[in-house]
Amino acid sequence: MGFAVDTSWIDGCAVVAVTGEVDLGAEAFLRARLQEAFAGTRSGGGTGAGVVLDLSETTFMDARGISVLVAARAMAAESRIPLRVVGIRPRIRSMLGLVGLDTAFCALPETRGLPAAREVQTPG
Repeated sequence: MGFAVDTSWIDGCAVVAVTGEVDLGAEAFLRARLQEAFAGTRSGGGTGAGVVLDLSETTFMDARGISVLVAARAMAAESRIPLRVVGIRPRIRSMLGLVGLDTAFCALPETRGLPAAREVQTPG
């Protein structure tokens, strides 16, 4: 399977939807799209309501992908813009658990819950 990132705006939130495998070949591209999403919320592309990272179509994630998640969390903290991660598949959640990051993200099941998700704050 290939790799794709689609960014859209819903109710002032940047929704970054990832399809396929997040590995070494995808790391820089995904990191750049997330940086753009956070910058867009600050510069008026959205209302600052947050960034939603939708992993529901992400089929694989290695250590490079996990490093992007950690970087996204740092971007959120630095910019004071909430980050929500939705649609984490069990296999990826298991990998996050192996490195102690399974509770580090505000994880919600899917984007259909986005309006309610906006009320949830990013942990610590």
